[in-house]
Amino acid sequence: MRADFLDAVRAHWARYPLMEPQDFAKLACQSEFGPAHMAESPDRVLAALLAERKEAGPDPLPPEPIGNGLCRFHITQSLSTLSELPLIGRMFTQTMASTEGTPSGLSEKLDRLAALPVPGLPDYLENWRREGCPPVRHSEAFRKAYRPHYRVIRQDFAGYLPALVPIDRLSREHYAAWLRLSHSGALENGASPREKGLRPYLAAVDGRCGSGKTGFSGIVEQLIPGLKHIAHMDDFYLPWEKRPPDWMNTPAGNMDLERLRREILLPVRSGKPLTYPPFLPDAPVLDEYGEEIEMDPDDAALILVEGTYSQHPSLARYYDYKIFLTCDREEQTRRLQKREGDYFPAFDRVWRTLEERYFSACGTRAAADLTVDTTDFFG
Repeated sequence: MRADFLDAVRAHWARYPLMEPQDFAKLACQSEFGPAHMAESPDRVLAALLAERKEAGPDPLPPEPIGNGLCRFHITQSLSTLSELPLIGRMFTQTMASTEGTPSGLSEKLDRLAALPVPGLPDYLENWRREGCPPVRHSEAFRKAYRPHYRVIRQDFAGYLPALVPIDRLSREHYAAWLRLSHSGALENGASPREKGLRPYLAAVDGRCGSGKTGFSGIVEQLIPGLKHIAHMDDFYLPWEKRPPDWMNTPAGNMDLERLRREILLPVRSGKPLTYPPFLPDAPVLDEYGEEIEMDPDDAALILVEGTYSQHPSLARYYDYKIFLTCDREEQTRRLQKREGDYFPAFDRVWRTLEERYFSACGTRAAADLTVDTTDFFG
């Protein structure tokens, strides 16, 4: 749920009572524009993170929301230099590219800040505005008391980090295996990686509707290096006329799991090309599938199957890694009401109910390699 800017400010003020007026101004600027004023090349971003990690404390610290879907992510020595820091660097770069604030948005935040009972804050903000709101550093008092080491990144990026780390590891392992084949000469004379036993890794993200599965797959595409293919469970609905009369009593009774197994999972495991048509639920009965999707396994390091029912027991053994996303009931309801609009009561009565039966009957959450709660991701 998106946090109100002043709520974020008050939380920071309570955590850092030595904040001075310029620290409040910096917080407003970061909330509106993100890290845009710190644009750097990816290599320099990572080098700066590695250097800053050496100066930071040893204990992990939670991300701190600053409003506008952003947070301050603390750099500490607990972060891995092999996986987490490079990911955070890419998160930082993507946040710079995607955050678009406006002068009027900053002005509104400053108006709200001026009402806080902070000594000297109204005068400072008035002078800062007169100067054109130039970039501002933390105050000397703040830096001495709190030794800040952080990066401003999207809050959902920060929340998904534990799930992105294993996906990134699979991508790096695939690349390392490809390098070994290449350096050994095994790929000479036109030999393909799959002929030498190298296949894409298979991962799945299952979880509750509204928990962020589709959003997570999009973030994987943005942040994980290497070639990837995202397969969506929405492409594997079972046509209505093929469903048995009691399909609602069977976990995943609305899904064509055998087609998913036959057209994606088995070919990937055996190193064969993929060819599958996406199901079109709104198409005429005799024309239920769209144009075929084709993929050569030599063209991907990772295939991510995204959607509820992707980790059904009949499929789970094919994956190299399984992630389950969840969120609390109240937040899920809020998200679904926003997404479904007037259709929400029917969606809730049918599809959310069927989904929960599936989780309960199949033990999906317990069988996953990792569970991530996204309740507080989108502040």
